[in-house]
Amino acid sequence: MNASPKKSPTASGNAVPQDTTKSVAPALTKGFAILDLVAQEPGLNFAAIKTRLGMPNSSCHHLITTLCQLGALQIQPNRGYVLGLRLFELGTIAASQRRLGEFALPSLKQLAQQTQLTCHLGVMEGSEAVYLLKVEGSHEIRVNTWEGKRLSLHSSSLGKVLLAWLPEAELEEKLKEVIWEKKTTNTITGPEVFRAHLAQVRKRGWAFDDEEDIANLRCVAAPVVDAEGKVIAAISAVGTILNIAKDRFELLAEQVCQTAGNISHDLGYKAIR
Repeated sequence: MNASPKKSPTASGNAVPQDTTKSVAPALTKGFAILDLVAQEPGLNFAAIKTRLGMPNSSCHHLITTLCQLGALQIQPNRGYVLGLRLFELGTIAASQRRLGEFALPSLKQLAQQTQLTCHLGVMEGSEAVYLLKVEGSHEIRVNTWEGKRLSLHSSSLGKVLLAWLPEAELEEKLKEVIWEKKTTNTITGPEVFRAHLAQVRKRGWAFDDEEDIANLRCVAAPVVDAEGKVIAAISAVGTILNIAKDRFELLAEQVCQTAGNISHDLGYKAIR
């Protein structure tokens, strides 16, 4: 019979399990134990946290100091600790992404059925785009993508959309982070040319990838906006050059933009008529 992990004896029973020493990142596990404890009992001071979790003085001090520096913990005037605003920020993002996926999935399934293409929902994360959702199309030729796959911002249609509506200063910062890798013969690798390309994306309201990220694949993407009109994500439809002829771009863009608009409406965006 399997026994429960043994804990270091403490007055409260909130100790860190002994098997955290077997963790790949034991300091991270202990750091989360501190956050969990403070979440349950906000205002605990250093001595109380150390005692409750059965941690050595030095390691507990180091972890709390680091968590404060990262904004995960905040010390109050009475020397007690509460959760920091950075956790609130991350929690808000996590909740919005979950909500975004829930709202987008039905529309994305409808788009995949309508176009017979593989469709994605993606967001910007750092200097890359990442797929949150994937819905397979009905074509026999499958596109090798997956939820969680990361994409270059400059060579994918989804990445272009996520960049195109950024404020100017933020866009310039993102472009400084771009590694202008020439993935195919069609990839745009010059910042000035790319800026002009983004201007056209904004004017059209959608972006395309004409074998710029992967040879023989084409893609069309459009922005998803929140209730305040901010671009928070993008959806895309992708297929091979046999599935998406160049003269299909306009019709496909109309379908993708309509779906993006529906998702945006479900998120509370009211378009100006």
